[in-house]
Amino acid sequence: MLKQILLFTIGYLISVGGALAQVQFTQRFEVETHWSDEDFFVLPREGGLVGFRMKPETPFARKDVFQYFTTDYQLKGEGPLEKKLEDLYSLVGFDLDRDLLYVLFDKGSQYNEEKAIFEINLENRNLAEIELSSILEMELQDFLVFNRKAVFMGKYDYRPVIQIFDIVSKEVITVPGLFEKDARILQMRKDPELNVFDVVMSRRDSYKNKIVSILTYDTNGNKLREVKIEDLGNPSMEIVEGLLTSSTNYKQALIGPYGLKKKEAYQGLYFTKINEFGEYTNRFYNVSDFGNFYNYLPEKARDNRWKRIKKRLDKGKNTPIRNVLVTREIQALDGYYLVYNDHFISSSSKYVPRDGMYASNFYRLNPMMGGYGGMYNPLWLDPRFRSSQTLDEYKFLAAQFILLDEEGDIVWDNSLSLENANRAEPMKFGEVVFDGNSLFYMYLDEKELTLSQINKGEVVMENEPFPIELINENERISETRESSLQLIWWYDNYYLLSGKQRIRYQGEDGREKSREVNFFTKIKVDDFI
Repeated sequence: MLKQILLFTIGYLISVGGALAQVQFTQRFEVETHWSDEDFFVLPREGGLVGFRMKPETPFARKDVFQYFTTDYQLKGEGPLEKKLEDLYSLVGFDLDRDLLYVLFDKGSQYNEEKAIFEINLENRNLAEIELSSILEMELQDFLVFNRKAVFMGKYDYRPVIQIFDIVSKEVITVPGLFEKDARILQMRKDPELNVFDVVMSRRDSYKNKIVSILTYDTNGNKLREVKIEDLGNPSMEIVEGLLTSSTNYKQALIGPYGLKKKEAYQGLYFTKINEFGEYTNRFYNVSDFGNFYNYLPEKARDNRWKRIKKRLDKGKNTPIRNVLVTREIQALDGYYLVYNDHFISSSSKYVPRDGMYASNFYRLNPMMGGYGGMYNPLWLDPRFRSSQTLDEYKFLAAQFILLDEEGDIVWDNSLSLENANRAEPMKFGEVVFDGNSLFYMYLDEKELTLSQINKGEVVMENEPFPIELINENERISETRESSLQLIWWYDNYYLLSGKQRIRYQGEDGREKSREVNFFTKIKVDDFI
């Protein structure tokens, strides 16, 4: 008996040790701060990262300063630089274009046409301010910059509008063909290499049929291509929303959930393959095509669910996906597409996605702007701006992953349980690392990190918790501000965790001291097997 206990203990310690070795906190960068200061926006860049924020010039000052810093991949960097702001600036957008960071400000209200752009060279950290005065007073929804052209997307008179601002010449161009009644822009993405940008737009015709169009423009506002996806092969089917992949040899794919007209139930996923001539083919998948769709359920519940599905299929009935299924991210890798979906329950009666866009993964998250299509405004997420009447809640069931080849054939699929985690907003739940074989999925659970791994389609570890650690063994975490924590995939198999902490340490005089910091920690994940 003693021998069995000893063997069990050794086995347990080995397994725990292996799991702990899987997540390593490797480097850390700090910026001294006050607990009440705003947190930094953090963006990965080639060779490192950039962070920036607005903060009061002094703790009780009315004037703000703009603060920014850069680091390399080892989190080596100098302290933040500051630019004092004389006027009332409101940060409303930002984008990264290679070694240039662009930050957009309103001077006054959101609808004031007076705007300014900070152009920051990330190599030498020089900042130049560019004045804007001829952009429409639109309800701004997205902002991107490439090749020194700034693109503004929003609503004007309840219709979508896009304007292009030439940073060099100061010329403003209004993009034609978008200002239509009841039209919505679902996604806007840039392609700096081809010097074009894509717009995914939906509208309904006079018969209430939904038409999704993919329009490609150059930076002079000329329409180069239009692909209308209006024939789905079944008049009762329609696209709910979708994500457009980047262009490879002028070929793209649009992927997302589809449903039935006048119904909220999701039927499955579609894969639209677009060739270099703008011709497209559609493929559709329902639940029965994903053998591991319900793997997040306990075995008995999973078996019962599949029995009910089989009965419906035997009777020739469709098999809707209950609750909400939203495509968050598509990674294109060597002729394959990894599709990441969130599956969740919404308590909100107002959560109607039929002609809008969920908070899909666009790499910048600006709480001053809404998601694509204006489905919601993340400013609502800040407790300072929320009303007592806001009671919406989202219960996350699972993260679903599908690997498709370039023809849309399913290589594998699987699901990870999110353990019915409750969130106040429908944002992307976790961050993905994928190298073609091994997939890591990490998310924040309060003040802990939770990690899962799928290898070649098989789950090898699910929801393993890891506490947040310091690099310096002689220091201790006194407090972590949960609302400040942000986790992003950085590069290769490294994540970046940022937030605000109070740190206890021993001073040179031997007395215990503390400091308040914004921290940025590099996290490495390794294979479990």
